[in-house]
Amino acid sequence: MKTQIYLFLCLIIAACQSNPQGSNHRDSAKNTALKASYSGPFDLAKLRLNENLPDLMAAQGIKTEPKAEPDKTLLGYELFKSSNPKALRFENADLSGTSGKNTNYVLFDYSEDKKTLAFYEVMLYDKAQADTLINLLGKVSTIVFKQTKLPKGAFELDEDGRALKPEKSMHKTFRVWENKNTGLTYFLEGAGEGQNFTAKLIVLKQSEQSGKDWMYYFSLDMYKGSKSEPL
Repeated sequence: MKTQIYLFLCLIIAACQSNPQGSNHRDSAKNTALKASYSGPFDLAKLRLNENLPDLMAAQGIKTEPKAEPDKTLLGYELFKSSNPKALRFENADLSGTSGKNTNYVLFDYSEDKKTLAFYEVMLYDKAQADTLINLLGKVSTIVFKQTKLPKGAFELDEDGRALKPEKSMHKTFRVWENKNTGLTYFLEGAGEGQNFTAKLIVLKQSEQSGKDWMYYFSLDMYKGSKSEPL
């Protein structure tokens, strides 16, 4: 009788241990599938925000660079920063380079636990490159909002919340594209002119909590209640 009980307990333990192994096997297969789905040279336009970011960068031979004080992310996420030309390609267009003292770069925000890419930001300081990016975004998604000038009766505010005079305008622009198939939303903000020009591209999934949090952090959902210029 004791022998039968002992054998029964062994079977239960073996069965319990087999499930985690099966789960690990499935997770491993899933991760392999994600990596395998990404082939060829690195291209930002190929990202689907489900990649293992450290593994992807390692496979491309791209190393992280020191972050600056303004480089922030959400709690529970890590940053990977790069100005490497290999990390700054979009639809095979080169978005790397410098303008004055500023260097273009990309920030990848990924979860600390699963290492999954959640969203990314691209900083550009060259207007010609920003114009190129605008054209390319129209190829991979559909524009849903555009604001290139202030609405009638509106005025710009400086960092202290004071109204700017027209001659001191920052010439801010804001565009949004969506891809219904991938669930990705592309936000492009522009400001300034000449050597003072800056453009920031933010790519996220509005259906994910991380995307919702990032939109709230940057007030990116303001366009939903605003009237767009003709698209």
